Amino acid sequence: MIVIGSTVKYLKGGVKVKYSRSFVSVCLLTAVAILSSCGAAPQQAATPADTRAQDEAAIRAAAQEWGKTIKAKDLDATLSFYADDAWINPENAPIAKTADQRRAVWATFFAMPGLSDMIGDTTRVEVARSGDLAAEYGIFSATMNDKKGKPVMLTEKYVVTWKKQGDGKWKAIADIWNTDK
Repeated sequence: MIVIGSTVKYLKGGVKVKYSRSFVSVCLLTAVAILSSCGAAPQQAATPADTRAQDEAAIRAAAQEWGKTIKAKDLDATLSFYADDAWINPENAPIAKTADQRRAVWATFFAMPGLSDMIGDTTRVEVARSGDLAAEYGIFSATMNDKKGKPVMLTEKYVVTWKKQGDGKWKAIADIWNTDK
């Protein structure tokens, strides 16, 4: 390469090729830009805000409201806490996968002779970091009549899986309960 003034001359196979400095500069800058982008790390997506504490509070509030509807034996309000595709896994009964099956489970429960003194207690709520799923754990007790018509206290444990809906509200997508005995 021979530099004379503002022109760069290359000898190529005995032939002189002329390039202006600005042309060479553009070529070098382009090459540097291409090479520097090859080693660049891919940009990470922004980490969403951690809303687990707020989501836990919302689920606890929903569970408390749900408990009030159960205690009032309000069938429609009780069912409103379920997502359209929710499954209920009641003790000693088939899985309720449809709205009609869920309605039948709760209607049967509410019709139990002597059903009273219903109390629920959420003992733990675990919200996924993604903020779209959560698990609620708790205990539930109620008085009902045994086979001889005598009032007995029944205590059960439960797990509810909650899913945040498109409108930001939490709905139950899975519900299971059973006794220790």
